[in-house]
Amino acid sequence: MSAGAPVSVLHYFADLRAAVAMIFRSWPVAREYASTPCLADALDAEYASRAAQAEPLLNTPGKKKTSKPYTVPPTECLATGAALAIATNLLDAHDPGDARSRLAPLVQRLREVDLALSTWLRRPSWISVSLRQAVMDLPMGRRGAA
Repeated sequence: MSAGAPVSVLHYFADLRAAVAMIFRSWPVAREYASTPCLADALDAEYASRAAQAEPLLNTPGKKKTSKPYTVPPTECLATGAALAIATNLLDAHDPGDARSRLAPLVQRLREVDLALSTWLRRPSWISVSLRQAVMDLPMGRRGAA
């Protein structure tokens, strides 16, 4: 199950990867989803490292690629476990509406800080249909309902 619907194993792991990228790029919004203060602290440090890697890319000519540091898996075991625990909890929704509610704060923050990554994460070629529907834009009149 992912985002309230059954998915293939391939799509489940793609959804985990997308959720981890959303967690790091929307940090500190996702911090409240950490199950313990110790895990939140590990992710704080991981996020700081990623932000430091992205900073020099902001002033480079051409395509910035500032999203790249946020999309790679963590190298530290504790940060990896903490990120995967949050991603698993976010994807473990009872139905698509529940998935949309769980992901809405991260999606909103992601759109504010990195619209290109937000668009890339939602491309149809790799994440499950259920996750893509959970993170898609709401119609204009319903944005506050998420």
